[in-house]
Amino acid sequence: MRDERARRKEKEPLERVASLRVLSLSVAVFAFGFAFVSSGFPVAYVEPAESVGAADLADATGAGIAGDQSPDSVDAIIDEAPPPDDGLFYVAYRVVKGDTVSEIAARYGVSTDSVVTFNDITNARTLSIGRYLRIPTLNGIIYDAKAGDTADALAASYGISSERIKDLNGVGDDPLEAGKPLFLPDARLSSWTLREISGDLFTWPLRGWITSWYGWRDDPFSGARSFHTGVDIGANRGASVRAAMEGTVSATGYSTVSGNYVVIRHHSGYTSLYAHLDRIDVKPGKYVTTSTVIGAVGSTGYSTGPHLHFTVSKNGRTLNPMSVLR
Repeated sequence: MRDERARRKEKEPLERVASLRVLSLSVAVFAFGFAFVSSGFPVAYVEPAESVGAADLADATGAGIAGDQSPDSVDAIIDEAPPPDDGLFYVAYRVVKGDTVSEIAARYGVSTDSVVTFNDITNARTLSIGRYLRIPTLNGIIYDAKAGDTADALAASYGISSERIKDLNGVGDDPLEAGKPLFLPDARLSSWTLREISGDLFTWPLRGWITSWYGWRDDPFSGARSFHTGVDIGANRGASVRAAMEGTVSATGYSTVSGNYVVIRHHSGYTSLYAHLDRIDVKPGKYVTTSTVIGAVGSTGYSTGPHLHFTVSKNGRTLNPMSVLR
C-alpha cells in the first residue's frame, strides 16, 4: 500500500507538467488559428498539426502512406487509390533552429511559393525561430485581386485552371472585388520574385575579403562616427570587377569620395555602385551580365588602399548588401 502511495506522489507532478504543456500548446495553436481566420482569407477547414516541432508529412495530408506499393505497370498506376478530396486547408508549423523555407515546403510536399505567400514572407533569411507558419495542403499562391480581374483572366495569365480558381474561392464569372485575397491553385511566383525573397539577387562582384561592413563605423581617416553605405571588399590592385547582377550601366565617372565609379540599374528599382576603381571598362547605356568585367580594383578617391566599395540600393535607399548576396 505504501509503495502504491509513493508511486502516485511521484506521478502527480509529472501529470501536472504534462497537463500544463498540453494547455499552453492548445492556447497557442488556437490563437494562431483565430488570427488567420480573422484575416479574411477563405479557408475550407483549419486543422493544426499535432506537433509544433519537426513536421510529419502525415500531418499535412491527414493520412499516412497507404501500403508499400511500388507500381511496375500502367495498370498499377491507374488503379492506385486517389487521396481524399479535402479541399484547401492548412496546418500550423513552428519554426525550429536550422529550418529554411524551402526545406519546410519540401517536408510537407508543397512548393516554396505556397509557403512564402501564405505567410507573407518577404525575406526568407529573416525567418525567426519559434514563428508559426501556415502550411497549405495544396500548391498555389495567394493573390490580391486587382480592379477588372476575373477568374478566367487570371487562369489564362498564370496558365492554370479557371474552374479550380472558382471552386476553391467560391467565385463566378463576374469581375472580382479589388483587394480580395484569392488562392490560385498550381500558380507559381516569378523567378525574380523568388530570388528577391530568398536573398539571392546579387553575386559577389569579385573574390576578396571584407575589410569594412555596412553600417556605422569610425571613419578610417578622421576617426569620427559615420555611416558606411556598403561593404568594402579587399583585393589586389587590378583584379577584375564584374557586375553583381544583370542590368544597364546608368552612370560612370569620378568623384573625390568614390574615385572612379560605375552605377548599374537593375530590375525592380535596384541599383549597385562600384567605387574606387583603378579603371572603368564600360560606358553608360551598356547592358551587362554577371560575366561582364566593368572595371578593376583600385584605390582612387577617399581610400586607404586597394579595395572595392560595393553599395546596393532599392528605390533610392541603401540596404545591407549581405542580405541580397549569394
